[in-house]
Amino acid sequence: MAINRQFVGNYRLYHLIRAGAIYEIWAVRPMSETTVYAMKWLPPGPKYSRATVSELKHEYRVGVALDHPNVIKTYEFDTTSNGAYMLLELFKVPNLKQQIIADCKALQHRAKPILVAAAAGLAHLHEHGWIHRDIKPDNFLLSDDNVVKLIDFNLARKPAGVLGKFFGTKTTVQGTHSYMAPEQIRGQQVDVRADIYGFGCMLHEFFSGKPPFTANSPNELLQRHLRSKPPTLTVVDKNIIPEFAAYVQAMMAKEPKDRPGSMKDVMMEIKTQNIFYNRPQPPANGAAQKEKQSE
Repeated sequence: MAINRQFVGNYRLYHLIRAGAIYEIWAVRPMSETTVYAMKWLPPGPKYSRATVSELKHEYRVGVALDHPNVIKTYEFDTTSNGAYMLLELFKVPNLKQQIIADCKALQHRAKPILVAAAAGLAHLHEHGWIHRDIKPDNFLLSDDNVVKLIDFNLARKPAGVLGKFFGTKTTVQGTHSYMAPEQIRGQQVDVRADIYGFGCMLHEFFSGKPPFTANSPNELLQRHLRSKPPTLTVVDKNIIPEFAAYVQAMMAKEPKDRPGSMKDVMMEIKTQNIFYNRPQPPANGAAQKEKQSE
């Protein structure tokens, strides 16, 4: 951990937001400005290597080309005598996973604006030719006034070209087990429909409070993604309209061809389709929360 007033490049680290296994996230301030940013920092030490620097630079290259209100802004990458860093927009709010764990029912009355915004951010990434490959509620930041930001492009990759698809080239199996599409688990080439699968798993968790599949071991969990049919949301919430529940299940189809074809389609479906028979009401203590869009 950095000591007080330590600098990385031209930025002073003054508040540690999160320390991961490899990187640290800090709130930073330039020496000559008052603007506050977030910094993903790779400190010198045993975790600093050509590979980890390359990963951070890759994430920067993906993020810096994106410009959308529902995608975290990426500004700068550099290597210094005090480690490598990527400079980001500071959006200091809990992620969607944290808020689901706290009380998923408290989010229900805000479902449309939250999920439409999340879908729009992911659609923007896809339009720029990238597959995220790690779609999960942890990777969406959510404010009280329904501003959503897609984050973490470490695993983002371009879709395979024609030759890669023809020869069936295997890829490294990466992702989060609770949200991985069957083709991703098998190490097959993936396209945007792998992210749609992960988004479907996230929708299931948003409305039910837990991912569609749980298990006692990582291998058992992956096998359920490969072989088990996901439960329908109408079982956990009778207020959810069956047509919407069926659409979420279609997003989690085992075969990519059976899923929606694009995140724009998903976004429009969420925006225009009714989700509930009866619109959920804000929690009693949520009067101060802003609701930007009606059901």
